[in-house]
Amino acid sequence: MVLTVYVVASGNRGRADVIRKGVERLVGACAGTLLATAVAAAGITGRTSVVLIFAVLAVALWLRPLNHAYWAAGMTTTLSLLLGYFGQDAQDLLPTRLGAIAVGAVLAVASACCVLPIPRRRTPAPSPA
Repeated sequence: MVLTVYVVASGNRGRADVIRKGVERLVGACAGTLLATAVAAAGITGRTSVVLIFAVLAVALWLRPLNHAYWAAGMTTTLSLLLGYFGQDAQDLLPTRLGAIAVGAVLAVASACCVLPIPRRRTPAPSPA
């Protein structure tokens, strides 16, 4: 949740940018949860999961400039593969992650609506000397 608030609220250009990033992160996490659930149900473990982790990270990093949702989906899928590699049940933990991302996105948008935009003062043009 804290990571989502930080990612959504940092480096923004105003309220609309925060809302856009919050929605993209939530949509990406939902898509990643669906994909990760399918991966977890397939029972991919061992060396195959390590290779798949790097493949998913490479694709997510490549698509990240297009939309933040791709990165969120890739990270959620990678987390599922990593949990499966260590023998944990990813299907039980993914809904908790999705809920935390949803709460974090809402908190970031709510705080941005209270704080942003910061009014800019026009500075007078320098006079020619």
